[in-house]
Amino acid sequence: MKFRPWLVFAIAGAFAAPLSAEQHDEDPRALVARVVDEAGGADALRKRKDVEYTYLYRRGDTGTVDLSLERYLFDGERSWARYDVHEMVAPTVAGPVVQGYDGSTSWQTANGERQTDKESVARADFLRKTNFYWFAMTFKLLDPGMNYAYRGRRKVGDTVYEVVKLTFDQGVGDVSDTYLLYINPKTWRIDQFLFTVLDYGKKDPFLMEVDYEIVDGVLLPVKRRYTESDWSGKVKKGAKWNDEVSMGVRFDNGFEASIFEPPKP
Repeated sequence: MKFRPWLVFAIAGAFAAPLSAEQHDEDPRALVARVVDEAGGADALRKRKDVEYTYLYRRGDTGTVDLSLERYLFDGERSWARYDVHEMVAPTVAGPVVQGYDGSTSWQTANGERQTDKESVARADFLRKTNFYWFAMTFKLLDPGMNYAYRGRRKVGDTVYEVVKLTFDQGVGDVSDTYLLYINPKTWRIDQFLFTVLDYGKKDPFLMEVDYEIVDGVLLPVKRRYTESDWSGKVKKGAKWNDEVSMGVRFDNGFEASIFEPPKP
């Protein structure tokens, strides 16, 4: 993932047909730009300053759940969350867990006390950047330092997708993952994509499927599910789907930058 987010599809686990033998002369950046434009434009989130929503993450193999109230300030990509259910984030903690990222420092508290151990700080850093990125991904696809390559057309179910490979310049973000975007030329939405998670040593891709909702004129990926796959998009045998759902999205809440800063000793 760059910087490091229960949808049942009609064709669950369907995988893409091999790359079309006919390579069309498409401009991959233009395809991505159309996706961003149809979603509301690259500046859609910055114009709305901040967001708050409830976020559910359910792990498929164990059924464990994290439930958080997420808040982001788009200026500086600041991120904050309060976990009221944290079966994965902090399974041994009884009270609320709070994480934050102020643009330079990630932090976590449990029952109001700052956690400084390496594992807690690393987890907070990963989740604050990951959750922000999954929410804002569509509007970051034209950020500086990105490379686009057209990979032809692939058919999934009844839809023929334009496929674009997305990579990142070295030094852009924490790791340089690879994405394969499946762009629906009828809706100009990314219905699914493949991605690596090098932060956790995952070189084989995951398949992410996405469902969208329009909130205040902005197209947002409010329901996602992902699982292990290969680069053709075929789900690995026995792989379980992990669910990510964003609920009650509200923009322009007037959050101050101070809430994202680490708590004072």
